[in-house]
Amino acid sequence: MTLSLEESTINYLSKRAQVETGGNVSALLERVVHAAAVTESAKQHAAWFAARPDYADAAEAERYAA
Repeated sequence: MTLSLEESTINYLSKRAQVETGGNVSALLERVVHAAAVTESAKQHAAWFAARPDYADAAEAERYAA
């Protein structure tokens, strides 16, 4: 994969990678993208449960009925 980034972004990533991963920009980007994916997933799960306020109670009732 090739990324085209502005020089200021490259400098930022290089400095941050030096501190966090010993200079491994690929590892830093993997960490950042993974964190963003986890955050997005958590937001989607929260929205799903918010749209279904009775889900937990219904699941609990179903579990006891089984």
